Amino acid sequence: MELRYNLTRQEFKRGLLLHERRLKGALSVIRRVEWFFFLATAVFGAVMLFMLLVVLASGRWEEEFGSVFWLAVCTLGLSLAFLWLTSARRRAFHGERLMTGEAGFFGPWTLTLTRDGVAVTYGVSRRMEPYDAIDQVWEKKGFVLLYLKVGLWVVLPPYAFQKPEERTAFLTALEEARQGCPPQEDAGEYPVEAAEGEEIAFSLRYTWTPEGLHQVLLRANLAYLRTRLYWRPAMIVVAVLSLPALAVGILMLIGALSDWPAAGADGVLYALGALTVGACLCLTWLSFVPGFVDWAIRRQEKKDMFRKLLEGPITDIIGPHGVDSLRPGERERTLWSQIGGVKSADWGLVLFRLDRKMLLFPPEAFSNRGEQEQVAEYARGQL
Repeated sequence: MELRYNLTRQEFKRGLLLHERRLKGALSVIRRVEWFFFLATAVFGAVMLFMLLVVLASGRWEEEFGSVFWLAVCTLGLSLAFLWLTSARRRAFHGERLMTGEAGFFGPWTLTLTRDGVAVTYGVSRRMEPYDAIDQVWEKKGFVLLYLKVGLWVVLPPYAFQKPEERTAFLTALEEARQGCPPQEDAGEYPVEAAEGEEIAFSLRYTWTPEGLHQVLLRANLAYLRTRLYWRPAMIVVAVLSLPALAVGILMLIGALSDWPAAGADGVLYALGALTVGACLCLTWLSFVPGFVDWAIRRQEKKDMFRKLLEGPITDIIGPHGVDSLRPGERERTLWSQIGGVKSADWGLVLFRLDRKMLLFPPEAFSNRGEQEQVAEYARGQL
């Protein structure tokens, strides 16, 4: 079964918005509770501000109302800012913006149910996922969303189906395939070679081992923390405020305990709240601990996030167009506009993408260290 449709930015963003608003797992529930908390705080600040303006208009303003007025303004402003930061619409907009730079992502798409799995093709890219890798299929407001274990994979807009019966037939065929009865027809082999007429600067062929991939991922993630891509403005603000906030929480707790029982339970609770806020902000620095990064990578390995890299030999074609990663029956293109940094070391070469993904190359992909440095310099020249 094959679906052909034209994916637009607006419909993709609508699908992402449905995904972000979906309650699935503890994190999504916490996000929703957090959003409602800041909504209630914003309403409280707006009501206070309105009442103070009524008092000012009636001519009954007193000097003490000034501090309450500025408290209401700060409460409303901060609550609105946090509402924007925690909103599902902002996350959907960010996801849509990241996909804008991917070659051919918005435009004609083809989704095919084959004997081996679900194949999606857009632009020059093609990706195949076996049916047992499809973790969940979710339908909402005409959209069909396909999930892998690592998260959302494909957004099928309503116009991908000509009529509701076609959507029902697709979902039925996909469910039967996931249960072990895939369709017998196939779309044939997909060419995974370089496009004719494209200039090729370097061609690399290599195979990952679990141990080698783990070590390169560990070094690459630690190197990523020292780049400007990690230190975004919000991250800088959190990191700067974390240490003073933690110090204030510790001092408040020491003061409340030393003044016990005069401080009372309320003073201890306030101190614990301030200490908790400071400790949460300090989680930013936890990523610099190699042991924590190693644990995070092992957790991703359990989720089978690196299965594609370990399946077999990979051929990477590097040229003026970008980097094409070729696997059996698959092809993924990364444009130079999607890459924000390059790091070359004894453990390998890594290209940091703007969407926080990485293109990794082990030392075995190069004939010698000199060739690795040539590829690194070529990549820097294209940025």
